[in-house]
Amino acid sequence: MEFRKAKKSDEKGIAHVLMKSYNINSLKEGIDAFRAEMKKGHNFVVAVENGKIIGIASWVSHGLPKHQLAELDRIAVLPEYRGKGVSDKLFRFLLEDVKNFYISKKSKLRKFFVLTHADNKRAQEFYKRVGFRFEAKLKDHYYKDKDEYVMSMFFR
Repeated sequence: MEFRKAKKSDEKGIAHVLMKSYNINSLKEGIDAFRAEMKKGHNFVVAVENGKIIGIASWVSHGLPKHQLAELDRIAVLPEYRGKGVSDKLFRFLLEDVKNFYISKKSKLRKFFVLTHADNKRAQEFYKRVGFRFEAKLKDHYYKDKDEYVMSMFFR
């Protein structure tokens, strides 16, 4: 299994993972989502096995590098690869990518956070396992009557 930064040519593989893991209904919608997020400065990494993208993760820097703040936007693995440690390895690779970005800007990562639906216990358990801790609850954040949790990791 290989972990690397995503390339534009990965868009179909990324769109396929998005379709299997998120509320994305077609390859076109997944490709459009990938392109739109890349234009907004999101950084993608992929897990590849036998030439096939089996997992994706993305992050985005917030503010200026001196603010030392980044967000985990998404992490997803194809259903048939779940429970095999792919997400953990993909997350570790992504975290190194984030840290290296800040080093390249002569800064360092201070806080890394993720938003997750309050009722998504599976995701929360994953985030806890890789080092995130509950920080805050955002009431009706994206949807009415659906709260979000902010989970964060801090670095010195």
